[in-house]
Amino acid sequence: MQSPHTAILLAAFGSRLPNASTALERMRERTCALYPDFRVETALTSGTVRRHKGAASRHGRSPEDILKALRKDGVTRLAVQSLHVIPGDEYRGLERLVDSLRAGPGHPDGFERIELGRPLLGNREDIRRVALTILTVLPPERLPGEAVLLMGHGTRGKANGVYLDLADELRALDPLVLIGALEAEPGLAAKVDELRALGASRVHLMPLLFASGVHALRDMAGDMAGEGKGSWQAGLTRAGFSCAAHLKGAGEHQALAEIWLDHLHEAVARLAP
Repeated sequence: MQSPHTAILLAAFGSRLPNASTALERMRERTCALYPDFRVETALTSGTVRRHKGAASRHGRSPEDILKALRKDGVTRLAVQSLHVIPGDEYRGLERLVDSLRAGPGHPDGFERIELGRPLLGNREDIRRVALTILTVLPPERLPGEAVLLMGHGTRGKANGVYLDLADELRALDPLVLIGALEAEPGLAAKVDELRALGASRVHLMPLLFASGVHALRDMAGDMAGEGKGSWQAGLTRAGFSCAAHLKGAGEHQALAEIWLDHLHEAVARLAP
């Protein structure tokens, strides 16, 4: 039986594509099964995605709106789990929001306990674990000598260095598994040079994103025509590589989803009096 005073909020960046909501729904279902005594809600941190979805949509609500509604409903203990990949701008915004809603001097209406679960690559231990886990979810059709290029989103500032740390871990485990960033460095051009230096001729593309949304379908796997002409697949093809795109998001791989859920478990444990 659910307690009226405890809840969990799963917060993802979100995607404009309807099918991309499947990853968030599956994570919600798993969370409900793991924590039957908790009310479980979802929210999107991207304002652009929320405007596209519409505020009336279940997948168009902001973390702030959900948190305020939960407090109004009498929830006093809350775990917020970030479904972001790195501690970038979206995560830091969520962190500031959580901090602002803690009860304390001058803020008596805040939550008695509110805890935030870190993103997928939240610390050094996570980076090592994710690198090892990625090796277990690589395309089964990959042959010896074929490379894998993971596409991360990228962010501003030092948080982007998390991708470099993950790249180092992957390189030590399998030199043919690389990672680049869509909106930061190292970008595709640097990865093309690296792939050539490795002597790879075929590349498997995978998104290092929670869900398979616009970035995965258009920016990673788009074809040579239309909106996809600037995609990583198109760029690699022009550079002379044979490509195969695999669209499953990180949150859709059970082994990677378990890492987010472990972070949630830690946050829930911190709610105890």
